[in-house]
Amino acid sequence: ATSDLGTDPLGTMTDTIHLKVAMMCTGCSGAVERVLGKMEGVTSFDVNLETQKVTVVGTVTLDEVMAKIAKTGKAVEPWSD
Repeated sequence: ATSDLGTDPLGTMTDTIHLKVAMMCTGCSGAVERVLGKMEGVTSFDVNLETQKVTVVGTVTLDEVMAKIAKTGKAVEPWSD
């Protein structure tokens, strides 16, 4: 599935999504990184194992990212400060 949003990356609305993901080891964070790396619409992401915080930037929705991470078997919820 391709989306035609034009060639200007600045013309695309991107969102920054912050999630809390239950990750206990580098294997856990690696699994999360793998699914985010393959996910269409993800521009960049940061997985912090220490704080269990995952930050995703892209044209994806919170629900899409949560569903994708949930497929790894990790508990995931929106980040609350």
